[in-house]
Parts: sequence; C-alpha cells; structure tokens
Amino acid sequence: MRKKWISVLLSAVMCVSVLTGCGQNGAGGQTAPSDAPETMQEQQPADAQADGQDAEKTASGEKITLQFWNVFTGSDGDILREIVDNYNKTNTDNIEIQMDIMPNDQLQQKLPAAIATGTAPDFVLFGVENIAPYVSNDSLEDISDFWDVTGVDKSNILENVLELSHVDGKLYGAPMQYNVSYLYWNKDLFAEAGLDPEKAPATMDELAEYAVKLTDPEKNQYGLALPTSVTYMQFLWANGGDADDPSTNTNLLDSEENVKTLEWLQDLMVNKKVSPASITGPEADTMLQAGQIGMYMSGPWQINGLRAQGINFGIAPCVAGSAGAFSPAGGCSYVIPKGTEESHKLAAYKFMQYWLTDDILKEWSQRNGFPVWSKTLMEDPEIQNDEVLSAISKATEIGRSYNLGYSLASQIDNDVMIPLFEKVMTGAAVPEDALKEASEAMDRVLAQ
Repeated sequence: MRKKWISVLLSAVMCVSVLTGCGQNGAGGQTAPSDAPETMQEQQPADAQADGQDAEKTASGEKITLQFWNVFTGSDGDILREIVDNYNKTNTDNIEIQMDIMPNDQLQQKLPAAIATGTAPDFVLFGVENIAPYVSNDSLEDISDFWDVTGVDKSNILENVLELSHVDGKLYGAPMQYNVSYLYWNKDLFAEAGLDPEKAPATMDELAEYAVKLTDPEKNQYGLALPTSVTYMQFLWANGGDADDPSTNTNLLDSEENVKTLEWLQDLMVNKKVSPASITGPEADTMLQAGQIGMYMSGPWQINGLRAQGINFGIAPCVAGSAGAFSPAGGCSYVIPKGTEESHKLAAYKFMQYWLTDDILKEWSQRNGFPVWSKTLMEDPEIQNDEVLSAISKATEIGRSYNLGYSLASQIDNDVMIPLFEKVMTGAAVPEDALKEASEAMDRVLAQ
C-alpha cells in the first residue's frame, strides 16, 4: 500500500497546473523562466547527516542542524541561499540550516520515498499546490500551533495568502511567497498605436480593443499573447462564471456566463487574430522580451528579464468583467515532513518566524520583484514609491484559489479545462459545443 500511495502522490504533484512561481509552469498564461540554471547540491546520506548532527553537540547545548530542500534553481535560489547563510551567522538559537536545491521534478521523486522511510529533510519549500496531495497521504506535520509558538501576528498577512497554506482548516505551511497573474504592457508599443502608454486596460472590453490596435502582422507584432495549454480562469471568473466547486464536488461549467466569455475569447483569437496561434509560454516570454507583444498575463518572474532587455513596460492587475477582477493565486510555503523530530520542528519554526519579518520579506520582494503581502509592508513608503512593486502588491488583493487543495485538481485541468480552452482558442469547436463536451468530461472526473 505504501508503494501505491507514493505513486499516486507523485502523479498528483507532478501534473497539477497551478500558478506557483516555484519553477513550474503556471495557470493563467504564466510561465516560470525557461532558462533558469539548474544548480543542485548533492544530498548527504541520512546516516551521515545524523552522525554530523551528533558531533555538533556543544557544551552549551545541542547545535541543531536542519536539512532544508527547495526547488529554487534560478537566481532566486542564490538570493535565498544568501538569506539562509545570514540566518546561520546571526541566529542566537544555535541553529544551522543546510540547504539543498534541486529541480521540482527531482524533489517530487525523492520526497515521498524519504518521508516513507524516515529520511526526509527537516523542512521543505515548494509550491502551495503540492500541500493537499501530501496532506491526503498524512505526509506533512500540522503546524497550526505556529502562530502561538512563535508569536507571529497572522492578522498582518493577507487572508488570501494564508488560505493557500491551509487544508481542511489546519495550517500545513508557513507562507514564503505569493503571486497572481499580472497584466504586462509595452509602453512604447502603446504610444506607437496611439494609446496612452501610462494607462493599462481595466476591462475585458478595453483589453480586446487595445489588442486589436496593437496587432500588426507585418511587423510580427501582436496585441496580446495567449499561450495554449493554459487554463484562463481569470476570464471566466471576471464574467461571473466558474469551472467547479471543490467544497461540494459540483460542476459549474454549463452556464451562459461561460458561453459568453468563451465567445469573446474565440473572437479575439480566431477572428481578430490578436495573439500568435498555438504559442507556448516560453515562446510568448521570448516575444515579450523582444518587444513583439503589446500585452501579456504572467507572473513577477518576467520583471528582471524585461529590465535586462530594456523593455519600457508597465504592470497592472488583471482586467475586470461584469463580476469584477480576479486572478488565480499561487505561491510557495515552508512545510515540515511528517515524522520530523519535535526539536527540529521547533527550530524550523524559528527560521520561518525570521522569514516572516518585514525586513526579510521586503528584501525578497525588492531583489526578486515578487509582491509583498504583509499589510505593514504594503504601507511602507519604499514599496509604495516603487512603481513595479506597488502595482503587483496591489494586484495580490484580487488573488483567488483555483482548486488548490482539491484532490481532483490536476485531472480537471488536464482532462477538462485545458482541452476546452484549446478548442475554443484554435477554433476547433464553437464555444457552446466545446463547453458541452467539457461539462460532460467534468461530470466524469467528479464522479470518481
């Protein structure tokens, strides 16, 4: 049975298509950098780690060495290592963190087996979409006592950020970073098209209007990049539609709201041709940084690349429809594998407490371009005066969970939602027929 649940867990965590910003492709047209280097340290054997920890006992008490795995294989991993190294040098609790960075696929291959054999690291950093599958197999520690033990003020953290680390009302992760999908626009292309370069579209109608004006096939220039193999929940939500309700296992696809949204989307893609056809996320990233895309929905990982290429860009929240503006939320959390020794669990709490200070959260945001989600930081003059950080931090307020914590999430995306959007966006089926077929597929998934 243990081998069986490890296999099921691996399947779930490797297939979920959710916006995370932790080295995976994301929902809502967001793609993590495709050229991130993969730097990895070799993991020591478990018995060698234990021997090393025993040898580090000092006269003043035991030195606790924590093993820490994460998937930050790009430049963000270098910054994280600097922060961890500084913690090792400055903490007064006799704690040392040994950090191993590895690609997400490799971590997801190693971690379930390590938990099952009692050789797991003391804490792990990965995408919030992974939390529920691990919890369903009793593989993570319940850390609901974290706030009381550490004294961290959870009321200073945005509720929609906290929500992503909970399963069934219990806390299983301490938030590390949070992100939603943002609307990037090329200010120079806006000016050339006669649009106000300082004003992003605020509504779906404006988005469509601007996209048409920005499209110039002769220049290989497009008004809006909409990669395929993506679930665009922000558009469905904006007009009052939805895919499903995880709390009741209910199919919500078959609605007039969804039909109208998909008709709008097909008109943009097939009739007005405002986006390159059948483009992938990495291809869209490249065109955006080459100045060939007028608007694009993506995560904060685009910022440094756009700056490096000298693109004059702006960032705004996703556009609103008749029901408002929303964006699929994602992020990463620190989690503690089941069976971690109590003293090591409490030591990991110490580092998580350190991370959740405004000084560290501010450093992470300023150096990586990720939004702040501490209420006090959102009022910080430096953040408010930073045009980019202010814009993306404001956009965090419209973040909405899309099937996070739902055991059927990956199947719904792969079997229902991605095929639905692909058929609509390529013109393979009229929206009403595509939606009917997707609704039938949704019923089959939910019946399991």
